[in-house]
Amino acid sequence: MILEALTPIFAIILLGFLISRTPISSQEVWQGLERLTYYLFFPALLVSRLSQTNFEVNELLEIGYVLGFALFVFTILFIGLRKFIARNQGSLSSVYQGSIRFNTYIGLACVEALYGDNGLTLAALCLVVYIPLVNVLSVISISASGGGNRWVVVTGSVLTNPLVLACLIGMGLSFYNMEVPDLGWEIIEVLSRPALPLGLLAVGAGIHFVAFGDQTWQLVVALFCKLLAFPALVVVATLLFKMAPGLSAVLLLLTCLPAPPSAYILARQLGGNVSLMANIITLQTLFAFFTIPLWVDIGDRFLWLNLIL
Repeated sequence: MILEALTPIFAIILLGFLISRTPISSQEVWQGLERLTYYLFFPALLVSRLSQTNFEVNELLEIGYVLGFALFVFTILFIGLRKFIARNQGSLSSVYQGSIRFNTYIGLACVEALYGDNGLTLAALCLVVYIPLVNVLSVISISASGGGNRWVVVTGSVLTNPLVLACLIGMGLSFYNMEVPDLGWEIIEVLSRPALPLGLLAVGAGIHFVAFGDQTWQLVVALFCKLLAFPALVVVATLLFKMAPGLSAVLLLLTCLPAPPSAYILARQLGGNVSLMANIITLQTLFAFFTIPLWVDIGDRFLWLNLIL
């Protein structure tokens, strides 16, 4: 059942990979499509879902507690074991980024396939908390020995992130019960429809292999941390804080996803290990097809314990 829901998603990713290798494709076209998806179609999808849903501030606090706990424990363990992971800060930061960040395109597509519109709304709430947290931590990891000007990058990346802004706009429309003309809703709805398929095609087109060289150990660590260790910490946190089962399942799904292409861009901007980051993103995307169903099944079996604990 889970595989049946997720197989079309990864089939579209594979299609994007294959199309991007044909003569009719070009890097400029894919870059343009990804920008449109990131700055227009996905924000429209988030505004559409959040603006029509009633939510409580307590849900955001719950997400903050769970993610804060999981990220804190993971970061402490990562710092303690850093000498066994990599010797230079650039490689360390790439492994760390690859362990905590997630691909929004794959995430929202999986959430919609498994949990429907209600799941998309819960996922949008998670984005409001998740994206700023991991952006700040990612820049800190790269800037551990860097200058203060790098904080301009993290501040700008959070305050101008179109997904965060879309979530805030949608929440504002819902919270204040603001009236929007029917034409406005129709335009937003039309713009939201290409978001998921184009996002998945762009993920496939972005898959690139770089020679592994001496990166094998760091790649193994990044795969283990992102696809196994960090989601396990999130499961523990959801049970510890007794998060609602539906919200727990969506948050777990988001945390077990592969790292996004934006992690590569951040590594390039701030001096991380770019080739290692590219390989982490590619390998995690390939292995996620096998690990996402595992975590969804674990969520279905165990997160409902929150109802009785």
